[in-house]
Amino acid sequence: MPSEQFQSDRTYDHVYLLFIDTAGYSSIVLANPRDRAARAFDLLRDRIGARVDQLAATHRCARGELWSWRGDGGFFALHDDHESVARDVALEAARAVLTLDLRHLRDEFARAGVAGDLHLRIAVHKGTIRHTGPGRTGAIHSPDINLAAHLEKATPRDCVAVSEDVHRTAGPYAALFEEVGGHEGKRVFLMAADGAPGTARRAWLAARGLSDGAAVHTYPERPSSVEKARMLDAATGEVLDMGTALRASSRRLVTTERPAHYRDAVLGFLRRGGVYRCFLLDPVSDAAATLARQHQEDMSRKIKDSLERLGRFKERYGTEADGLEVYQTDAFPGFSALAVDPREPDGLILYSSYLLGTSRYGVIERGDMPHYLISPGAGRVYERIRALTQARARTGNVQRVL
Repeated sequence: MPSEQFQSDRTYDHVYLLFIDTAGYSSIVLANPRDRAARAFDLLRDRIGARVDQLAATHRCARGELWSWRGDGGFFALHDDHESVARDVALEAARAVLTLDLRHLRDEFARAGVAGDLHLRIAVHKGTIRHTGPGRTGAIHSPDINLAAHLEKATPRDCVAVSEDVHRTAGPYAALFEEVGGHEGKRVFLMAADGAPGTARRAWLAARGLSDGAAVHTYPERPSSVEKARMLDAATGEVLDMGTALRASSRRLVTTERPAHYRDAVLGFLRRGGVYRCFLLDPVSDAAATLARQHQEDMSRKIKDSLERLGRFKERYGTEADGLEVYQTDAFPGFSALAVDPREPDGLILYSSYLLGTSRYGVIERGDMPHYLISPGAGRVYERIRALTQARARTGNVQRVL
């Protein structure tokens, strides 16, 4: 055990912060009785605490304390007048928890009947900390603690991340880590559990993406009518529905099936005074003929059927459907989109790019393409897609037909 405690109102340099968090904590909690899940995570805390205590005693580290633990994880503070001692405890503990303790904990979870997979994220950073006194570690405000916490959240599961501050003085441990990128102005170095070359870099890219990326929600195929209805329920002023034939949308507006989630959402939006603008291809355009050849389908017939269904919807609901406007264009769109208040600061766009031609598996249906939901938080991605939707509404001999 450490021989000393952190003292109140004293500033310590080169404090090593070891953050450990459970990835997928909520899934384990939901899959198990509350008491069993609680015992499992108590075991996790005890095993990790024992590992840190054992290494602190071995290296005669002056100070090592658990400063916070909140069910699924927490962090330890390690300090010694000889910085290399605290460094060794922090990095050896991180490696041992990842490569030894995690495997044993999974076995113990399984023997205890705990459902779910246990994964950990571990991060190590160091900095200068002013201690507030025993029992008040939660009141310590430090940019280094914040950075360590954020680094842990950014770490791929079953990996250890260290900041450039730690890696710079890591000595014999430096070779265990690969430089993988940056986070909050600091270079990040990562160690994966298997230690194989390239594994850490791939894990970081899979979790964090490339530089200058944006968060996008991705779906393997066109979302259901229920999910798209949720988007319409959030609309207040304008909806743009763009495609080649809008076959799925038009069918949902005149369906005899119950419940008719999509139609009800469209009607609710129109009754709130919204404008629902549909854009599809001119059925006699060169673009429609080209698509018909490539996809081996009667594109002109499909578009005309959609126009008939949209007209039937307007006729059935009369003045309630005045806000539905239908346009056709002779320009191939290249993508489909459902845009909700796209010019507002909190707009949403669900879009999918078209792939032309066929695959060896047959014709690629447009609804089978990946779909992406973006908001202004996606930055230039959102602005670019929004600009494309606006351009489509203005180019290609656009004519209102309903």
